[in-house]
Amino acid sequence: MEDFDYLAHDSNAAWLDGRGDGRFERYERFYHSERALHADQFNLEKLNEEYVEWSSRQSPRLLGLISASWVGRVAVTLFSVYMASKLVPSLAGTMPYATGAMLVVVFLGLRVFHWRHKRR
Repeated sequence: MEDFDYLAHDSNAAWLDGRGDGRFERYERFYHSERALHADQFNLEKLNEEYVEWSSRQSPRLLGLISASWVGRVAVTLFSVYMASKLVPSLAGTMPYATGAMLVVVFLGLRVFHWRHKRR
């Protein structure tokens, strides 16, 4: 009977082969960095126990990506653009002069904001 365990991405054989979700690569980086730091008193059993603690303290990559500050800025920008694309045409149909004045004030305010930000 043949062992087809290596074909599954989440199997131990695939993990040891370096395929799958990147856990093996993270372990290898941790292993090599710790081995370089503690070459004279290297203990593989102790290293494996430390890796469990280290990996449990690390946040998942997706969570780290989502919690980045630029993601929030992009989300707010996209939401603002979407709301403006819905609000401005409806306001322009009912109050064209007030909408034009509002847009001029918003654009001037943005220019002043960016000018002050560059000046700092």
